[in-house]
Amino acid sequence: MIATFLRTVSCGILGLTLAFSPDVRAAGNILLWPIDPVVTADNSATELWIENNGSGPVTMQVRVIGWQQIDGRESYQPRQQDVVASPPIVRIEAGKKQLIRLIRQITPTPGKELAYRVLIDEIPQAGTGTGVKLQMRYSVPLFVYGAGAKPATATPPTAGHALLSWRHTTLNGQPAIKIVNQGQLHARLSNVSLDGRPLTPGLLGYVLANSSQIWPLPSALQHSQNIQARINSDNAPWQATAQR
Repeated sequence: MIATFLRTVSCGILGLTLAFSPDVRAAGNILLWPIDPVVTADNSATELWIENNGSGPVTMQVRVIGWQQIDGRESYQPRQQDVVASPPIVRIEAGKKQLIRLIRQITPTPGKELAYRVLIDEIPQAGTGTGVKLQMRYSVPLFVYGAGAKPATATPPTAGHALLSWRHTTLNGQPAIKIVNQGQLHARLSNVSLDGRPLTPGLLGYVLANSSQIWPLPSALQHSQNIQARINSDNAPWQATAQR
């Protein structure tokens, strides 16, 4: 009997090594770069490369889905056509690489940042034997900017810190924190600690522009009052006290 497993490798939850490297490698075979593509206001497209370092050919499907955060939860729009991938399906021979163009088909509102996720799915090769077919999924964040908006990584250090706040809440009845971003650009949080105790050593995740996100807390940190985190590429940490 053939079992099919789906493994999701999301750049939002990768460890420290991958979170700050210029590429993503999974299962030792597939290499993706860049891990943080952007489409600026003066460009209609950007590039994403897929390299096959395995011993045989792979077939990959590439899709772009809309990405929002509503009431602290992730929300996706699979059928959007604002940004499309070309080509959407590729066969890559062993040792070869393939260019994917992420093409903007709309004109964003000036000053706005729009968020998407690029999903790269490995399509299992047809076979006749028994065993396990492993389907890999890679999820890469993509940000698109309207006129006058600059990528979050290009803004002055600490520029968005004052627009972030946090408080304690619950998630499915368990302790959690809610981080609110009142800025026009996303915040990527890494090296997060509460009262000096690490919550995560690498990348915690993203809070999109004018949005909020909720993360569960271990019980030992449920009464913490002070947070420290690295935001985007800023070296100076964001520090804040919990709001009530």
